[in-house]
Amino acid sequence: MIESNLKVVFITMGVTNVFTSLLEAGIQIIGVIESRSKNATNRSLSLQSFCQESSIPYYYMDNGCDELLESWVRELEPDLIVINSMSELLKKNILDIPNKGCINLHPTLLPKYRGGYPFFWTFYDMDLNPGITVHYIDEGEDTGDIIYQESYPIPLGCTEEQLIDILETQNGVRLLLQAITDIEKDSAPRIKQTKDSPTVRARKISPNEFPTIIDWEKWEIERIWHLLRGTQNWLDVFDFTEIPQYVSKWRIQDYTKEEFSTPVEFGKVYSKDDEYLVYCGQGKITMELIFE
Repeated sequence: MIESNLKVVFITMGVTNVFTSLLEAGIQIIGVIESRSKNATNRSLSLQSFCQESSIPYYYMDNGCDELLESWVRELEPDLIVINSMSELLKKNILDIPNKGCINLHPTLLPKYRGGYPFFWTFYDMDLNPGITVHYIDEGEDTGDIIYQESYPIPLGCTEEQLIDILETQNGVRLLLQAITDIEKDSAPRIKQTKDSPTVRARKISPNEFPTIIDWEKWEIERIWHLLRGTQNWLDVFDFTEIPQYVSKWRIQDYTKEEFSTPVEFGKVYSKDDEYLVYCGQGKITMELIFE
């Protein structure tokens, strides 16, 4: 438990380990705003139910930073707004309300991978030394002053769940609690970010980009395997025309470097010797298929 008298409004997109850890640490969360899901059909009522059971005021942010949201936040009179996962930027009318400002937990080493989809681009670039940043929010996209940040090595083939656990659960919560404590004491550092980022903007990729996102022939097999492991929950890059059943999910297993004795099509999934596999220029990647 930490000693903090700050009144905090928390913005997130679900019941996460970060949210529950702040509550368990004794942070005084006086209201929760649920940011609209990046996939509008995926709204879960679990956060609303959790807040109702915990007697925490709840607001579903379905119309941006409008007057209704502004009025709701002003009535709570928060000292600080804390964000962990949000689908849009806060505007000045909300940013100006808390007297201690607004902070965000961003799962990269800013200014790297500014934007709403940093995990994908971390895997895409095979960045094995990612990090976490707690920073102040301004009107830009992840451009506010840095409070704390740290980097942590991850293993090749790390999954998205493992990455979130390393960056946010194991380390991000600790940095966030330290930042909140120091903000209350007016001793939190403020480090200006550079204007330019060394990486691409962490934008969302569209389904029509999926077929060309991987260079099956030229990329090293380790890079392909790492990206597939990290995105196996959603990245539909495979050609399943050789598989008669409808494939609803897949799980990436191992990779083997080898040369081919017969011609194969890269990116196409085959069934061979009781296993499912996909070929690339340097070898094969095995996978588990889940059928509808």
